[in-house]
Amino acid sequence: MRRWLKGIAWIVVTILLALIEGIAWGRLRPPSDAQARALAMLQQDHRPTQGHNAWATFWLLDYDLPADAIDSVYARERQHLIDWASRIRPDAPSTLAYDALVAKDHPKLPPISPGDRALLCHSADADCLGKVRGQAASLRAVLAQQATRLARLRSITPEDYLWEDTPFSPYAPQPAFLPSEDLLRTSAALDFVDGQREQGLTAICRNAQVIRQLHAHTNSLIGTMLMVGWMDAAERLFAGMLTELPVDQAVPASCTEAFAPVTLADVDMCAPMQHEFAWVLAGTATVDPARASGLKRWWLRATVDMQGIHRLIAPHYAWSCQADVREAMLADRKLSTAQAPIVRYDVFDTVANPIGVILARIASPDYATYMNRNEDYAAGLRLTRLLLVGEASLSSTAFRSYLEQHFSTLTPAGARPLQFDPDGRHLRMPYYSPRPHKSALVLPIAP
Repeated sequence: MRRWLKGIAWIVVTILLALIEGIAWGRLRPPSDAQARALAMLQQDHRPTQGHNAWATFWLLDYDLPADAIDSVYARERQHLIDWASRIRPDAPSTLAYDALVAKDHPKLPPISPGDRALLCHSADADCLGKVRGQAASLRAVLAQQATRLARLRSITPEDYLWEDTPFSPYAPQPAFLPSEDLLRTSAALDFVDGQREQGLTAICRNAQVIRQLHAHTNSLIGTMLMVGWMDAAERLFAGMLTELPVDQAVPASCTEAFAPVTLADVDMCAPMQHEFAWVLAGTATVDPARASGLKRWWLRATVDMQGIHRLIAPHYAWSCQADVREAMLADRKLSTAQAPIVRYDVFDTVANPIGVILARIASPDYATYMNRNEDYAAGLRLTRLLLVGEASLSSTAFRSYLEQHFSTLTPAGARPLQFDPDGRHLRMPYYSPRPHKSALVLPIAP
């Protein structure tokens, strides 16, 4: 009996020692080579060193303050946000209502009423010029009332960037992105409709320049996708203007610059994925043993390894930073979820970090959709550039042949077959990543 009990004791001790060693190895072992490379990619600093951060401009867009005060006011507001966010408990919903510091010193600009917003050209509108023609007088009044907002938006230059540097908190307010772009687009269309064609063309092309710059230099996934939608709408309006130009009227230089050949910066999503990675890490604060107390701290220490979570999810977020993936995006090769690195864990991870493994698997959503949308954006730039040949100077048949021939050299054969409506008035480029109720970029062309 004693020998039997002794044998059981040795088995129990052996299992406990193996479990302890497994937990120790699971927690203390270094990242794999792939994980180490991913972590290094996600630590690189991509923030531009020149230009102005348009995040501040959008954040303060609703307030009436001097343009030269934006940076100083935003710096104080940002610190106020940081202090506010630091008082939010990570394990409980926020009960702190954010009270904007800027509101104490600066009044708000006149709001854009729902009725006025309905008059503006929206991203989903197929014919911005036609909409403006039908209500030009009303729109002049709306734009006059929003002159300060328009001036602030026009202060963003093709040398600026869009860098989210506010605290990682789901309760923090977002910048006033909407309906800022609708104002700029409507203003350009109104100039064109009023007979100031070159002014309207210059305005929409400068707008496209700014959008392209902000898209190429942002760390915000929201900002990236907003710029994609804004550029689609700018391209539709620009293409509509081209159909109405006389044969001998040249487009402004800003248009050629706005739709210059696509570069790696136009498709690169490394900085936004870095920011998404940082967001996830901030979100795991609710299970961070260092921020818990009592029995919960001991339970979390036994089941969660924060560094383990980081290394498990890093390859998924660093996927878009890989040179071969960025080159594939530049070459317009459609990506799929199956190509993305999955969360790879073994028995040691499961033993040492059971809750962390579950969280790591949840925290790895499908980003191929967004990356393909970025490829759609680049393809739209390529197609719009082809329209600059001067469609009015070519016959309908020659123009169609020109587009099909040259566009096929810019994208893999057959991947994006161009489609022409039967009436010859619209050109369709299919999306890799369809949007709600929209599966293609539709541009007007001269019949």
